[in-house]
Amino acid sequence: MINLFRPKFERCVEPELPVLYRVAKRMTSSSENAEDLVSQTLLQAFRAWASFDGRFLRSWLIVIMRRERNRLYREPSRVDLEIDELDQIPDHVVTWDLVSDRLQAAEIRAAIDQLETGYRLAICLCDVEGMSYEEAAAALEVPIGTVRSRLSRARASVRRSLSSQFSPEIPV
Repeated sequence: MINLFRPKFERCVEPELPVLYRVAKRMTSSSENAEDLVSQTLLQAFRAWASFDGRFLRSWLIVIMRRERNRLYREPSRVDLEIDELDQIPDHVVTWDLVSDRLQAAEIRAAIDQLETGYRLAICLCDVEGMSYEEAAAALEVPIGTVRSRLSRARASVRRSLSSQFSPEIPV
């Protein structure tokens, strides 16, 4: 029996597609593989739509994506941050501020890349994608305290990594 009160899959999932693609790209380090992963995720989510409880759609989709990624690639997750917005700015608009931002983004990206997978995912989901602790906990299938702990340690590690790049004479 079809539940007429359940929102349509397409209407609910469509706004999440940009986030799914960004997370998939971080997991696979390739645009083509990210597209495949998002497609597989959507297929599995559509099949399981009747069992979705309606809470934390983004987290539910990311759980499916993580499982699909593990099933498809059978290797540890890799998260690579992309700062696509800066790459899409026309050359004639580039200013020194944007160049500085790009250099800072590269340093931050490198510091995050050095993190272990659990810490990297926590910082990417909460700080980059703007998910709440509760949503990230659901997406990572860990307790909320674990997300908070990983996020705190990840931020501290990134701060240490970035501050070590400055000479001792310069206060951080």
